[in-house]
Amino acid sequence: MKRTISLALVLMLLLGAFAGCGSDPAETTASAEVTDTTAAETETETLYEPDDLPADLRYDGETINTFGWSGPAAIEFYTEEMNGELVNDAIYQRNLTVEERLDVQLEYVLQPGAYNDRNTWANTVVNSVQAGDGAYDIASGYSMSGATLAFKGVSINLNDLQYLNFDKPWWPASLQEEATCGGKLYFCSGDISTYMIYYLYGTYFNKQLIIDHDLENPYDLVREGTWTLDKMMEMSSGIYQDLNGDGTKDVSDTYGFATHSTYTDPIYFGVGLRTTEKGEDDIPVLSPSFGGEKAHWLLETLVGFFATNDAWLETKDYANTDNMFKEGRALFSNNEFLYAAVKIRDADLEYGIVPLPKYDEAQKEYHTVMSFPYSLYSVPIDARDPDMSAAVLECLASESHRTVVPALFETGMKVKYAQDDEAAQMFDLIRSSAVFDFGRVFNESMNGMTYSLFRSAVSGAKDNWMSIYASNEKALTAALEKVVTALVGE
Repeated sequence: MKRTISLALVLMLLLGAFAGCGSDPAETTASAEVTDTTAAETETETLYEPDDLPADLRYDGETINTFGWSGPAAIEFYTEEMNGELVNDAIYQRNLTVEERLDVQLEYVLQPGAYNDRNTWANTVVNSVQAGDGAYDIASGYSMSGATLAFKGVSINLNDLQYLNFDKPWWPASLQEEATCGGKLYFCSGDISTYMIYYLYGTYFNKQLIIDHDLENPYDLVREGTWTLDKMMEMSSGIYQDLNGDGTKDVSDTYGFATHSTYTDPIYFGVGLRTTEKGEDDIPVLSPSFGGEKAHWLLETLVGFFATNDAWLETKDYANTDNMFKEGRALFSNNEFLYAAVKIRDADLEYGIVPLPKYDEAQKEYHTVMSFPYSLYSVPIDARDPDMSAAVLECLASESHRTVVPALFETGMKVKYAQDDEAAQMFDLIRSSAVFDFGRVFNESMNGMTYSLFRSAVSGAKDNWMSIYASNEKALTAALEKVVTALVGE
């Protein structure tokens, strides 16, 4: 395997730095993951569904050029060598297996492409395609950038290619259904992207505070179907402590619930709200729930909740709420799976994790979304052999399903980072409850409005959602129509 990596990434790795997110999603590298797991633990099950690739499909040593992003997701593309770390070795073995199965050489060119660099990254692909370079067989970018490539018309409709079988378990059906527009699909993801697991949202809880305040077991509430937003707020009441004695709520105190404003996004989807829905002919339209009464109720509820001493909403430094929970100063906190794998793995803390709370007990299922730093894979329209690119994608995804996911999720998340069997069950439940939303996936091409309007209203303590939505509905409609036109044509 060959790879080219930017100087910026080399410096990042040498410094061992965590990747910051600028003004939006929290992006933390998981390069230190599972460092004390021995190679003996990398044994994986063999009873995984095989792919449909022909046994004699070979490409005579062709080099497959992938343009990827060198933010926190760099490790999901390749590793230099086996080193005894569980996920590292699984990714190394996956790539080696793909190269041997298809007789190809995988080469990766990585450029900074996280939130602050997303547009520069996308423009590199656009410029390459417009120049007719044929430089890249596969493009894999930060989710916003991957969707931007589709919007700018430089990605092939994957439904026109051979070898990709989106009925297979390594491609999440919910993403394919939501991202398809007029029967056309321009990118894919799933088990091929480790960050589709790491960046799932859940609600963490402090076990000791549950005991100290004689509260109900959140695991029981989830199983009984009574884990709702009202229940979480009720349990958060009476936890507050003014630890520094200054008479003012601040980041030094203890709260029933503490989270960053970014992590209010999953609350919106957790109660069953959407920004778009599919209309006739597989064309997305704005969801009635986006500007409806439930969204108005949720905004009023959250603004009121964060105005009390029961809850803390951080709008600046992610480390503030990360540390609140890690130091035992929050009963509940929304965060990503990566938080368990990296930030609290060695903390002196007994914690559990449950799905995002439901709207009410009548809501049948729990829902979650993921933060934006997962990868979307596409095939540029000037790729040398698009079907070859598709075969490599299918092979990478299926091998990830058999090697990387068992290492990362089954052994890493559910065994190493789950402090009890119930938490392992919750990791399963949360992962299976992940939903996608066309408006959220294509938010970059809709000027960020599908996430920023509600999030900004919460952080700005503006509870007049009906007015906010009404004043932006025309722009939302126009932006969505522009995206649809770009994807399916006139």
